Amino acid sequence: MGTSNKQFAEYLQLIKKVTNWKIKDPSHSGIKEDVTNEVFLKLFKQGFFEKYNFHGEQEQKIITAYIKKTVWSCYMDQLKALGFNRVLTKAEKEQTGNRYENISNEQVDGIDDNDDALHDLETPDQYIYLKEAYQWIKNCYESLSSEIKDINRQQFFYAVFWQFDDYGLTIKKLASHLGYDSTNPTQELNRFVKKVSLCTSPHGIILDNPHEQVQFLHEQIHNFEGEV
Repeated sequence: MGTSNKQFAEYLQLIKKVTNWKIKDPSHSGIKEDVTNEVFLKLFKQGFFEKYNFHGEQEQKIITAYIKKTVWSCYMDQLKALGFNRVLTKAEKEQTGNRYENISNEQVDGIDDNDDALHDLETPDQYIYLKEAYQWIKNCYESLSSEIKDINRQQFFYAVFWQFDDYGLTIKKLASHLGYDSTNPTQELNRFVKKVSLCTSPHGIILDNPHEQVQFLHEQIHNFEGEV
């Protein structure tokens, strides 16, 4: 029994919703449509739409979780294609002596489009990198945060980096909610993020949207640890 046009529309709508939720950085809004299309085509080729439907709470959870993971995978592919650093494989590290490589206008090899590909993204090498990246962000954040004298400002930065989704507020409203009195909290945040990014960049980690990037690392580490 094939998938109806109505079901395709439901899947596409969910993919768009997840993509919009995951890609919050305004500077990345231009790739949302590309990510949505890539996710839809990848799942279509895998026969995912034939295997699942929206009947039943458990089925919906499986569908949503898988789509979230696919959106992140395609999103990261897009960012890497635009010049983000990638982790070298073990063989590449031994050959070059480097741990990272800047990618410009090319896709990352090693991700297959078969049905099990998304379950196999977290290799041991990748898991180690995720843990290291998370720790470097944390170390750099804590080092720079300790220099901030204004407690409300410090709490505001902490909330953005580590608890942003818990509040469900915009940056400006979050600052006000935490008692941080600033005429331009977004600008202050951006300055702090740049400082943290300067600290993490030697390790191949460029920060521009910390709450999304930290959440991504946290989710991927959790996914890996849940499967071992």
